[in-house]
Amino acid sequence: MLLPRENTLHSLRDLYRDILGSMYEVEEIDALWRYSLEDKLNIKVEQTQLEQPILTESNLNTIILVLERLVTGEPYQYIIGQVEFYGCQLKVDKRVLIPRPETEELCELVLRENDITKPINVIDLGTGSGCIPIALKSKAPAWQVSAVEVDEGALSLAKQNATLNSTDINFQQLDLLSTYDLPIMTYGLIVSNPPYIAEKEADTIKENILVHEPHLALFIADEDPLLFYRKMLDIGQTSLEKGGKCYFEFNEQYGAEMQELMTQKGYSDIRIIKDLSGKNRFAYCVWR
Repeated sequence: MLLPRENTLHSLRDLYRDILGSMYEVEEIDALWRYSLEDKLNIKVEQTQLEQPILTESNLNTIILVLERLVTGEPYQYIIGQVEFYGCQLKVDKRVLIPRPETEELCELVLRENDITKPINVIDLGTGSGCIPIALKSKAPAWQVSAVEVDEGALSLAKQNATLNSTDINFQQLDLLSTYDLPIMTYGLIVSNPPYIAEKEADTIKENILVHEPHLALFIADEDPLLFYRKMLDIGQTSLEKGGKCYFEFNEQYGAEMQELMTQKGYSDIRIIKDLSGKNRFAYCVWR
């Protein structure tokens, strides 16, 4: 088992740096060290504590197990089993993709542009951990929020997360690519962050993501990278009320193609919206 030279926080930090030095920058390593202490042992590190021998054998064993999983490339969020997303605490494991900051931006966009006090039927297509519908419902309790997901394991975890955050979400297991039958007849909003990384882009993805996160939630076939968006726009034609809106997160490389697709499908008020990094990340359109 890996062990620090001394029974101090300073020595434990050095061990983190030694073991993870080839994988992360020093700032990231130190953050992981602090998170481990806070999340696993409820120890908030102060500078004056660094040289104090305050770790019990049990505490040390707990932290070393975290470090041994980190060195395999396993994401920290899976190790502690949770992540904060838009003010909500969500359980995460290998059944679901770890929610990204860009998806928080998507939720912020939807909430900012729509009346959160007015009852609206909202559906998230391909919900994964349930992060989108839970975030929306937590900030807009007047909305009637539904979500669908093809994977049974992910759906089970999403339901747990909804309960954990006291949000009433209508979940349903559904394969978007084989049905038009949504839980409610008409919606005011369709929201989705579907798989959008083309398989040919796999070599640009960090190895720890490829090894540990579910490919079903990440990748789409090279020959049809807009498959899910085409299907969802088709669904919107029959399931959106007049003036109903779509908000999608998508691959920055396909801005022009997304705009053309939404036009072809008969939608109006089309916008391609940049994320905080300046990348084309969100698509918006309105059903006529």
